[in-house]
Amino acid sequence: MDTPRYISVLRLSGEDLASFAEGDLGRPVPSCPEWDMADLVWHTAEVHYFWRSIVSGAITGPDEYTEPERPDEGELLAWYRDGLAETARVLADADPSAGCWTWASRKDVGFVQRRMAQETAVHSWDAAMAVGHDRPLPSDVAVDGVSEFLEHMLSAGTHPEEPVGNVALRSTDTRDVWSASFDEKGWRIARTVEPAAATASAPASDLLLALWRRKGTNALEVTGDADALARFLDVAETE
Repeated sequence: MDTPRYISVLRLSGEDLASFAEGDLGRPVPSCPEWDMADLVWHTAEVHYFWRSIVSGAITGPDEYTEPERPDEGELLAWYRDGLAETARVLADADPSAGCWTWASRKDVGFVQRRMAQETAVHSWDAAMAVGHDRPLPSDVAVDGVSEFLEHMLSAGTHPEEPVGNVALRSTDTRDVWSASFDEKGWRIARTVEPAAATASAPASDLLLALWRRKGTNALEVTGDADALARFLDVAETE
């Protein structure tokens, strides 16, 4: 995916989220326990606010960040939509190669463009599920999301105390493959499938949603050691 696609996904997914939330901000969001639609909208808007502040240069890192005041529910969706439009504008106008603070090893605007597209796409799915629509994420978004997850979320999680045998992921609709393992040297990620302790196969959307713990392993076809897959899923950062 490239910058224009990331911005398109941010805009479209962000508007979908708002549309699903309209009419009942008190509706529970089953995929985000203890949240209702208002919480989901607020969380996504606040994340957008933080990252556009980083990319615009308003702040240089989290130490300078002040969380905005949460609007009343009657004003929340309008505030969210205004922020979504501003975030898309700021990110679209920015050079993806420009350096900026991030929590990851990659320190550039391109990371933020990708992260905001992925964050918003998954939260749009949360909102859709809350109103009973289990719709898959676009395949290109899901494939990019699996790669992003393996590249950045594993290293951000709690490192396992013991080695994790090779886990393979196969996208049945796009034919993409990944493998991940952990030893004393850290995580090793590859785009080829090597001899694996466990292999999980599913459409790319289901793979990504399982990694983000939106769907359980029952959405996947698992061969090999299911415990190895469970250990792998347990160590990633999914907040």
